Amino acid sequence: MLTTEENDLLTQTGPETPMGQYFRRFWQPVLLSEELPEPDGDPVRVSVLGEELVAFRDTEGKVGLVERECPHRGADLFFGRNEECGLRCVYHGWKFDVDGMCVDIPNIVPPDNFEALKGRMSIPSYPVREAGGLVWVYMGPKEVMPELPGMEWLGLPPEQVHVSRWLHRSNWLQAVEGEIDTSHISFLHSAVNPPADAPDYIRLARDGAPEITVHETDYGFCYGARRNFDDGYYWRVTQWMLPMWSAIMPPMDDLMGNGRAWVPIDDYHTMAFGYRYRPEVPLALDE
Repeated sequence: MLTTEENDLLTQTGPETPMGQYFRRFWQPVLLSEELPEPDGDPVRVSVLGEELVAFRDTEGKVGLVERECPHRGADLFFGRNEECGLRCVYHGWKFDVDGMCVDIPNIVPPDNFEALKGRMSIPSYPVREAGGLVWVYMGPKEVMPELPGMEWLGLPPEQVHVSRWLHRSNWLQAVEGEIDTSHISFLHSAVNPPADAPDYIRLARDGAPEITVHETDYGFCYGARRNFDDGYYWRVTQWMLPMWSAIMPPMDDLMGNGRAWVPIDDYHTMAFGYRYRPEVPLALDE
């Protein structure tokens, strides 16, 4: 069992916490690209790692992720007008581009130092990328910003990848514990008295105490769960990639990859992202 101090260390992810600083060294998915479908469309609220942000796709199709409050009077930029390569606050019309730079202050008559004033009125923004049908953000020091994670599905055609997201009312570590716990599938995901001709994934649930073998890697770890199965063993292999990604091994005769990410919204809520893909062919409609 973790102590209270250990639990707080692992689950608190605000800007000033050790785990929050750690998470900020990685690219995080924050939205599905389809949630920002068109240039100059409606902004979207984003909460990640204890920060309240707003995302928008500008006139040129670039995605911005900026602080939600206008620096002038604190108005919520979620209600801003997304127009002509910037998000304009509805209160006094101050306008900000995808880099958080103030590009227009229409309620001030331009003095000689107007351009300098606009530069000082910027708001925090973060680097954004799009890949694999997701919008990604990097919130750490720019001088050590890594590349996007080199996962196979990020470079596949859209018809071969499906992504989704949903809310967990728990901290990110509680979600992770369920993700990497293979024993629970024998109970939570099992059938009562499965027949002899049931699919393998149903029949393997008869062994609720799998033997676990863990192999550490430079990106996290993988583990094999060995269950007694018919006259032999059934191995279920799962990859864990820092800081919060899983990859679940498909059956050898069905090469479809899948896994999940668990992105902290705050210390009590988590956004789950699921991915599923086929490396060679498009996904079927029911997949």
